[in-house]
Amino acid sequence: MKRVIVFSMVVAVLVMALSGVALAGTSPQDIYNDYADNGKLDGTYTDAQLQAYLDDATVHGYGDESTVDELDALVTSMLTGEDRSEFPFTGMEMALLAVGALALIGAGVVLRKASR
Repeated sequence: MKRVIVFSMVVAVLVMALSGVALAGTSPQDIYNDYADNGKLDGTYTDAQLQAYLDDATVHGYGDESTVDELDALVTSMLTGEDRSEFPFTGMEMALLAVGALALIGAGVVLRKASR
């Protein structure tokens, strides 16, 4: 029982320690706000960040329509040679599901053995 508690605490500490890394990048809302304040993109953005802006439904759904249309045209012109007609499949989604399934199965086996 001590092992399960210690393991749970270690996992909780790691999740809290590493969750800030996921929030460190530029969000699509930041790109929209940058353009909306003066009609120019003042920041330096990577192609991946610009692509994330184009794929973001929240900004496109709630942003000012004229601003979004102008920014979409600007971002599309900045991205060269990218075909957005296909969604890229990397297999990462399936790998994450497999890891999650194995973790659940392993946790079930551990709990079953610990309960005996």
